[in-house]
Amino acid sequence: MYVQGVSTRKVITVLQSLLGPEVSISSTQVSRAAEQLDAGLSAWRERPLDETPYVFLDARYAPKEVPLGDERVREAGRLVDCAVLVAVGITRDGHRRVLGVSVALSEAEVHWRAFLDSLIRRG
Repeated sequence: MYVQGVSTRKVITVLQSLLGPEVSISSTQVSRAAEQLDAGLSAWRERPLDETPYVFLDARYAPKEVPLGDERVREAGRLVDCAVLVAVGITRDGHRRVLGVSVALSEAEVHWRAFLDSLIRRG
């Protein structure tokens, strides 16, 4: 619900449908939880990166047969397809980890450059 940007009222409705009508949560509690998620995601996006000798880059798009797929953003009041740029690293000891994710309007060089520059700034 957080990733999809579901409104506070809808979060309460969804939780009640999943957990039962007796679930009582205020809009203030939902907003506070969203703020904590924002802070956690921001810390993850800005964390320093350790040495990562292997980096794999890819992008994901919504399949055309999936109407209103997850890879859409609101731009100037309308929904537009976008690319989700992903960098995955392999550490020296062979562990895989996601280094970063960026939502861009396309896979154009300018978007890849901005994404890669952000990774370089983090180490």
